[in-house]
Amino acid sequence: MSENPGYDAGEYRPRVGLDSLYVAEITTDELATYTPETPVYLAPAAEATQASTVNSETIYADDQAYETFTTKGETVITLTVTNIPLGLLATLTGQYFDEATGVFYEYGGVPPYFALMFRSLKSNGAYRYYCFPKCKFDLPDESAVTRGETPDPQMLEITVHAIKTTAKFVIAEDIEDGLTRIIGDEDSADFDPSTWFTQVPVPEVYEASV
Repeated sequence: MSENPGYDAGEYRPRVGLDSLYVAEITTDELATYTPETPVYLAPAAEATQASTVNSETIYADDQAYETFTTKGETVITLTVTNIPLGLLATLTGQYFDEATGVFYEYGGVPPYFALMFRSLKSNGAYRYYCFPKCKFDLPDESAVTRGETPDPQMLEITVHAIKTTAKFVIAEDIEDGLTRIIGDEDSADFDPSTWFTQVPVPEVYEASV
């Protein structure tokens, strides 16, 4: 079986790792303005699952399926991490952390939007890079168990909701739209991941006419 022309063989490799979990708070997301802060390290990552919400409706005519309509909703990302510092957790989830006393207060605050980035190691040693440019973080699920003869370390699981940006980006010459997810393969020709975790890797924002 011959390989597809134009694709490197490494792009078909399975993924075997996960690391470099970063977030960047989004201060502005409007039609022609997308302003993220500098990304910061989130936590040591154990797992990141992605589940897209896709709804389809098929109409029937002339005694057959005639046309299918599809809409995409949020992408739900479930992160499993070792732990998250309370101050950072408060920022992510819209709660309050009192630095003077070191106490986290959960009071029903509104979480801000963040960009989320990470990468996954492939079997050939190259990485696949991910970015979700507009997300909200839920308060995490936690569990605690008593110590026994066998250690049973408890991880932290947090759910992230990724949606499409309000800002419209110049994706291609004839495509200007919001973004839900950005992916790049390190072993793909011309892909440069050198600034992936120092700035949110979005393309040029669309300049709306006045």
